[in-house]
Amino acid sequence: MTVTADPKRVIDQWGEMPPAIPLDDYAGAPLEQRSADFEGTLSGNGTAARGLSLFLLDLYALANRTGIGEFEHGFFRLLSQHLPFDAGWTGVTTHTANGPVMHNSFVYGLPGEFFTDWQRVRDCDPLALGSMNRYGRALEVSIVAPGIDPRFRNWAIKYGLAQLMVVSALDHRFGLATFLSVYRRALDKPFSAADAQTLEDVIPHLSAALTINRSFQLTRERGEGVSTPARAICDGFGAVHQADKAFETILRSEWPTYQNQHLPAPLIAHLHADTGQPYVGETVTVSCSPVVGLFQLEARQRSPLDRLSPRELSAIKLYGDGLSHKEVAQRMAISPTTVRHYLRCAYKKLGMHDKSQIPWLLGLRDNAAANAPAPGQGN
Repeated sequence: MTVTADPKRVIDQWGEMPPAIPLDDYAGAPLEQRSADFEGTLSGNGTAARGLSLFLLDLYALANRTGIGEFEHGFFRLLSQHLPFDAGWTGVTTHTANGPVMHNSFVYGLPGEFFTDWQRVRDCDPLALGSMNRYGRALEVSIVAPGIDPRFRNWAIKYGLAQLMVVSALDHRFGLATFLSVYRRALDKPFSAADAQTLEDVIPHLSAALTINRSFQLTRERGEGVSTPARAICDGFGAVHQADKAFETILRSEWPTYQNQHLPAPLIAHLHADTGQPYVGETVTVSCSPVVGLFQLEARQRSPLDRLSPRELSAIKLYGDGLSHKEVAQRMAISPTTVRHYLRCAYKKLGMHDKSQIPWLLGLRDNAAANAPAPGQGN
């Protein structure tokens, strides 16, 4: 089946764009700057080039040690040291014929309703319209400039925005654009050509740092030596923001044409059903956890153990660990007769014949034994 989707069709099917996330909750987080670790020739010397170099050093370090949301807040704090501004907005978007579609975004120094109100003036936003498919080039406007639509001007005045500037960068791997908007409240402090150049220098690195940060999100909970499912991060429209290559491989066993750009329709439907349960397909199981306006997905191949009920699985694990029927019953606070019933059901569902097959099914053998045939399956 085809697994890519037109953003407008997805929005029509799944509803409104997700709200922007205010970054105020992260205001108390300390900002540790990697550049502070260096002295001499690597310290700041007052030039724009050196300032950008140190900013990027701090940016990539930040991406590797912070969670989603915390990273965006730290980014704005770093940027404010190199470019004066009063508020900002950043996120991931898709450019369509009907305007930008926001997959997820964060506002800095602005309330959450900022985004809700923006959707009402989206069709007359000169920044949104003027920057369409104009990747890497900053666009700035003043709210008093001639030709500004009164609706947009009133929206900007409501939030005290006098000078506005935006730039975006397209990542061809996922077909998503990272955008960055900064705002000033003073009418007498327009953005200069040098300010625009700074934003243009920063945007590809912000996009790359976002990729690093989302990769960090995928790996941060993994313990050393612990086998974990393949992971991905997506939004409510099913657009994939970051994914392990193994995630693509596993999903292809269920959807042969799948690529790590857009989730298959059944998975998107499962996200919106909000059942709290994993998606279970013919060959894969995918769990979904909300993460700061996005979803973290964990995929694995279905195991024969997936056929068992939770109680049957508990019983067979304990029995496989060497416990007697009576000991399993004590652990599970049930009778030995019920334990035998669970084990009979588990044996039947798994096609097992004796207890020696349990360790193989549970993956409890060492690496050498793991490559051997299963008991009862021949040489």
